[in-house]
Amino acid sequence: MKLRLLYIAFLLVSLTSETKADNLGYTKENPLIFGIDIDYPPLQYVDEVGLPKGFDVVFTNKLMKRLDIPYTYAPNSWGEIAGDVISGKVDLGMMVYSPYRKDSTNYSRAVFRLYYQILSRKGEKQEFGLRDIEGRDIALMSSRPIVDTLSKGGAKIHVITDLKKAVVDLSHGKYDGVICFRYQSRYLIEDNHITNLEAEDLTLMPREYCFVSHDKTLIDVINKELDKMENEGIIEETYADVKTSFDGFRIPIWVWFLLFAVIIVALIVNLFLQRRSKQLLREEMLRAQENEERAKKSEQLKDIFLSNISHSLRTPLNAIIGFSDLLMNEERTMTRDEQQNLLGLINNNGLQLLHLINELLSLSDIEGKQQLFERQVTDIDYEMSQYAGEIRLQLFDGVELEVIEPVGGMRAMLDPKLLRVVTMHLLENAQQHTKEGKITLSYYVKEGGIYVEVKDTGSGLPENLKENIFSLLSDKNTYLQDETPGLGLSICKAIVDRTGGKMGARDNTEDGRGSVIWFWAPTEILT
Repeated sequence: MKLRLLYIAFLLVSLTSETKADNLGYTKENPLIFGIDIDYPPLQYVDEVGLPKGFDVVFTNKLMKRLDIPYTYAPNSWGEIAGDVISGKVDLGMMVYSPYRKDSTNYSRAVFRLYYQILSRKGEKQEFGLRDIEGRDIALMSSRPIVDTLSKGGAKIHVITDLKKAVVDLSHGKYDGVICFRYQSRYLIEDNHITNLEAEDLTLMPREYCFVSHDKTLIDVINKELDKMENEGIIEETYADVKTSFDGFRIPIWVWFLLFAVIIVALIVNLFLQRRSKQLLREEMLRAQENEERAKKSEQLKDIFLSNISHSLRTPLNAIIGFSDLLMNEERTMTRDEQQNLLGLINNNGLQLLHLINELLSLSDIEGKQQLFERQVTDIDYEMSQYAGEIRLQLFDGVELEVIEPVGGMRAMLDPKLLRVVTMHLLENAQQHTKEGKITLSYYVKEGGIYVEVKDTGSGLPENLKENIFSLLSDKNTYLQDETPGLGLSICKAIVDRTGGKMGARDNTEDGRGSVIWFWAPTEILT
């Protein structure tokens, strides 16, 4: 009996080992082919004796051992490797995520993120950045978003294939600047012993460095293992030199001066703290008086709100009942057209009443914490273009809608339904109040979240409602107390508050008329 149990256990172990060794169909006879760039240090390259080297080689070796996948390397030039990965001639590679290639291949989650810098010669240009680039010679590896940005600035663009040579040429005066990633600039300067160059961070979207393959099943398996390796600290451990030495953050010298000034100011404040105590007490008393006045204004606005809501409910109800009585009056003879007109008025007032009730219920749901937030990967550029397309059909004649989007596109983890509710409310609000001029929709990354702003040249914000515009009146009648108000901005504010974000409004001082309404929500920016 014991021998039989041992035999069964041996068979189970053998079957398990066989399945694991044959993971995804790769074997020693048919290994996975991993394509690497022969000249992309320090991530991947081939040394003088032809052996694959670099951080990517080390990390991929750890990953393949964990997955028990036999593999081999296929070194080649970058132009050949990129094409081979996308076409499926090689099974796996590593490259920067590109939205232009997302439909032709499969990307893994980001292994880590890459940040841009611009290299220039010391003493020739301080804080070069992307400002004042007109007529300047700028070299870079092929990148469509950055080329577009440089073109708009009037730069002379040089697309190069040998980054090392371009950096050396820059030090000798051939170019005015070279754009590359942080770790590349540090590595190339140190490796080539160049002393006359300096690097400056650029305010461009960071890029994701990922595994890429034509085989989606392979990428799905890699994604699961990457999550485990990140939790175990293996990614950080492997790429520590790239993410600290080569990818570190340089603190500008003005920050140290500012810190020193803050310390001096703090010491002075501490010395005079006793003398200011009476002044602070007086300020607290004045603040208490202001709070009391603000509370009185809030009560007044609340009365306006209740009065308007009562009016909004009674007006369509009275119309529905009145027109219904006319239709039911047997003594009054009506033509077919008159009946249809009355039925249309009853229907319109019923829809108006239903819209107001739905807004009240939506506001109640959000404040009662019944609204669900389902975060998912969202293409912000696509969503915003859809909203703009819908609003353009509703604009008054002569009104223009402009969309200002970030360079390089944007993806984020958020609920697209809630993004639509808030953004469309702001656009519809601007459309209703703008009879001439233009509306501008802009969005970008700010302080670890997404910032969206809608600016118009419409009728503007009334002084008596500016402080409470989001808590009382909104939508198409936001600015009019004598017409039926909606609750659009109140709902938007409740949604943004639930995400931990902020929302505000101000006068459009740039154009001299109209208003600006904005919101910011914290979210994970992916690209």
